[in-house]
Amino acid sequence: MTDDKTDYEALIARLTDPNIPLVPTGKALFGEDAARAGREFLLEQYGSEEALQEALKSGRPSLGEPGEGPSPTVRARVSRHDFAELAKLRERTGRTEADLVREGVHLLLERYKTAS
Repeated sequence: MTDDKTDYEALIARLTDPNIPLVPTGKALFGEDAARAGREFLLEQYGSEEALQEALKSGRPSLGEPGEGPSPTVRARVSRHDFAELAKLRERTGRTEADLVREGVHLLLERYKTAS
């Protein structure tokens, strides 16, 4: 990964400023050369083949401990009004529906003193 001295805010400002031209840093790569360079870059960023393979796993990550298998799923029906309000909350917070529902379950468990 990158070192802790990277000034990301300055980098974002530089890369998104339309007045600063983007200058190529090398020759354009295609095909196998591009694939090889991309893989080398990822290995450099992740530090090892194992870490890279973990990052490239498909599917959603489990919410439990490794080896526990898929996370349990909770399903419920809600009123159209509550669903619309949840959609507004998603827009306002930028969080996913699943994340908000997980927080809601946790708040209920705290309320009834059973949260971990």
